Amino acid sequence: MAFELARQLAHKGHKVHIITNKSNRPIPEPGLTIHHLPARGFWQAAVRSLLELESVGDLDVIHIQNLVIHRAFAPFMGVLRRRCRLPVVAYCCQIPGLAFSSWVDVLKKDPSEAVFNKLGMLAPSFATQWTIRTIDKTIASTKFIKNELSSAHPLREIGIIPPFFNDDRLRQSLKVSSGKSPNRQVLYLGSHKVLRGEDDFLSMLGLLRKQYPDLQGIAVTTDPIPRRIRRLIRTQNLNGAVRFLSRGVDIDVPSLMTSVNLYAFTGLSPIGSIDPPLSVIESLILGTPVVSYDTGGISEILDQDNLVPYRDYVSLARRASKFLDGEEGVRPRPDLLSRFSSDRASARFEEAYQELARS
Repeated sequence: MAFELARQLAHKGHKVHIITNKSNRPIPEPGLTIHHLPARGFWQAAVRSLLELESVGDLDVIHIQNLVIHRAFAPFMGVLRRRCRLPVVAYCCQIPGLAFSSWVDVLKKDPSEAVFNKLGMLAPSFATQWTIRTIDKTIASTKFIKNELSSAHPLREIGIIPPFFNDDRLRQSLKVSSGKSPNRQVLYLGSHKVLRGEDDFLSMLGLLRKQYPDLQGIAVTTDPIPRRIRRLIRTQNLNGAVRFLSRGVDIDVPSLMTSVNLYAFTGLSPIGSIDPPLSVIESLILGTPVVSYDTGGISEILDQDNLVPYRDYVSLARRASKFLDGEEGVRPRPDLLSRFSSDRASARFEEAYQELARS
């Protein structure tokens, strides 16, 4: 989302600098400058770059994308605020806090991920609260995240701007939809990280296959497939029933969404994904039925009839069967395009920047 926001702001005539350690390069846009920094020592170098840009008058406001998940930035935030006079806007579409029980669940399934990737998410809440208090304007992606962060900003209003995307490709997919596959298919989009819910997707699929022997699962995820997932495929009798597509190649996800019968979101939002997941929003727009765990702010966009409690994949399978049987028809929702478009989001961010610049 950060690259898309920068592109839209540059298109509106603003001079935009992106400081990143990501290797993906957006399409060149007049007024958009990319500063690629090495991953090692990134935050220290980022603060140095911001101070240099301020010193030559190239910045009016600093935007930090998805602030609270960048725990390594916290020590450098104090340095930035002491030495930089520019206002800071933070967009928060995830939260960093992880319940101990969820961490234990990760530990059981993938000890390496629990220790090296998720251990820092058990940090005390006051660390996040301190970081939020140093921000001039905080914007959340859902009411759920706003409420989670409000204790850190009791005297300041936290705004809400939903997650956003370039809606051009979805508009095109709505025009050229090729229809559903003749065989029943259920889609998973994510990764092999435990909190993205791939294990529960496969467990749900195993239950559904008992009712629909020809049902196929499609999993768009990363390579390689870990042993834990291969083992689960065997125990659920899913050999040959799941087609894995690599996220490392160019996949037409909207066309894939329109061809399947159901999209299942089995992750833990807003920790395992942004809140609400863009994949859920895109599926609704394209008219693909969605079933999901009721986590984070997903209930703000999805009806309760499509939601079940977290980790209850048995109920999720039961709910999925109603859509696979065709009991409940779903129509495309092009009316949602404008609500989640990057053009609309950039205009609202622009208002926030201008308000801070005037104060």
